Amino acid sequence: MNLEDLRVFTEVAKEANITKAAVRLNFVQSNVTAKIKRLEKIYNTKLFYRHKHGVDLTSSGKVLLNYAEQVLQLMGDAEKTLKNSSVPQGTLSIGSMETTTATRLPGILSTYHEQYPQVELSLQTGTTEELIKAALNRKIEGAFVAGEVNHPELEKINVFEEELVLVTKESVLSSTSFEQLKNQTFIVFKSGCFYRDTFEKWLGSKGIRTPKVMELNTLDGVIGCVKAGLGISLLPRSVVDNLNQSKNIKPFTLPQEYGVIPTSFINHKDIVKTQAFSKFVFHIESTVSLRSSLNA
Repeated sequence: MNLEDLRVFTEVAKEANITKAAVRLNFVQSNVTAKIKRLEKIYNTKLFYRHKHGVDLTSSGKVLLNYAEQVLQLMGDAEKTLKNSSVPQGTLSIGSMETTTATRLPGILSTYHEQYPQVELSLQTGTTEELIKAALNRKIEGAFVAGEVNHPELEKINVFEEELVLVTKESVLSSTSFEQLKNQTFIVFKSGCFYRDTFEKWLGSKGIRTPKVMELNTLDGVIGCVKAGLGISLLPRSVVDNLNQSKNIKPFTLPQEYGVIPTSFINHKDIVKTQAFSKFVFHIESTVSLRSSLNA
């Protein structure tokens, strides 16, 4: 058995299909099949059930997958540590919410890239729930997430606060009274979005317990639907300020307990802190410190 066999095994498990795994790995299918058979011979057990649509893990396969992922993660960490140098380089994988990516990250990432051009930045967008899970599983090195995050395995830096505002097409609402809100369609991101959770709590405080929702996956989609008058949404003011250039978007301020949301940068405490990662954290802390001094 070798690491390549384990990588092939985990890819087949992920794809649930030997042919698809072979394509992703740029291997011939017979090579992938041979590696799986070799593992099955070594462990003297069947790892996959074969069927016409692909493969499924057996109970033994599920056990091996758990260990294989840990082995590959540890070897990846070892490679990062051993190859670490005084000059930041390699890949830095960062996660962020869609709204933060659109308004806050361009400046942070561009100045970081100017200082450390040898670092290859990899950005993954998702909901706060998805990003916390990815950080805990060390699928990413860090992430910008919303709300208070208190987990024993995570470190965090408070980066900034977002003011959330209700946004509508100008002709849709004149107030946020129950009578005007009760029949509206509420445009939200998918479940796991902290802003969506805040939106639903605020609506609940207004007496709207089962709102009509339109669920979208992208910020552009949400903005487009609001502009078209298809519904109303809750977005950071930093996003809305850019929208106001169209002069047909109307924002409504929310109460303090719903309208001010902290954004933090989180990472697993045991993540391999490469030079690229450490410099990124220092860059964030410097940005926060500069903003605080300017606002003092």
